[in-house]
Amino acid sequence: MLKRVEGSLAGVAVGDAMGMPCEFLTREEIRARYGWVDWFAAPDASHFHHGMCAGRITDDTEQTIALIEALDEHGRITPESAARAYLTWADDCNAWQSTVMGPSTRRALERLKAGEDPRTTGSSGDTVGAAMRVAPIGLVNPGRLAEAAEECYMSCLPTHGVSIAIGGACAVACAVAAAAVADPGTIGGILDAAAWGAEYGEARGVKWAGASVAARIRLARRIVAESRCADEALDALYETCGVGMLPTELVPTAMGIVALYGADCAKAVEAAVNMGGDADTLASIVGAVTGALCGIGGFPAEWVRTVENVNGLNIRELARRLACVRERRSVHDRS
Repeated sequence: MLKRVEGSLAGVAVGDAMGMPCEFLTREEIRARYGWVDWFAAPDASHFHHGMCAGRITDDTEQTIALIEALDEHGRITPESAARAYLTWADDCNAWQSTVMGPSTRRALERLKAGEDPRTTGSSGDTVGAAMRVAPIGLVNPGRLAEAAEECYMSCLPTHGVSIAIGGACAVACAVAAAAVADPGTIGGILDAAAWGAEYGEARGVKWAGASVAARIRLARRIVAESRCADEALDALYETCGVGMLPTELVPTAMGIVALYGADCAKAVEAAVNMGGDADTLASIVGAVTGALCGIGGFPAEWVRTVENVNGLNIRELARRLACVRERRSVHDRS
């Protein structure tokens, strides 16, 4: 189980860092600049992340670590503990002056700093900023979808309180929770868990008038099932589901890539990186789910070493802290 926790966290960091220079490029622009991205690159001078070095993580991984630290300190995520974690991250990383903070997060954190209630500050947050960071919540609730979804909901409220944002985040948390206990040869249960989590989350928060995350996850599964080859499936996911910052686009496409590649973590992350759009978040979500399924051995060791060295990360130690949280919960439940 520890290897699966390590794998999910490695997937978050690797996908984030590899996708960083491709963020908000089209698939055609990625091909023109890089060919096929299967290693870490620095963004070119025209990219809004220019100046960041190859292998650098962004807010996807940094906020994931912020949730790990909150879980380690408090044992469980509440809107209050989550809000403190996000504010601490923004201050410690000087995210206020960087290119990594998303629009929903920035608006919400400004409201939090003004002293507003963390249960309402995310009332306009409708992007994937919550979905990108919730892998730790799935990992401390392995196989327990209702618990993962409820705790994920609490983590969303300070910054992303719109129903589709909660639905996207709960889809990811439940997919990771299911993957952490699944047989690597089976994918269907993970995708079912993602759709269930999306439905759970979309029933909460400020209601969104429009497409459904859960319905589009089911659409992504059909696209993959009906495609004749991987390239055809990726084209259809790009054109039909999309790779933008809305959870109704990015989360279904991520689950479609998981459905397409299953336990092949490396191919899944590479495919996500080369999709463009919000590529670092897409690849981070795909890495979180496939890494939880296969463990850290599912990724090339050099990928993991590079991300750790460039960013000063210790994935094994982060995983150990989450495993301790899970053990403390188990002891509490038994008592």
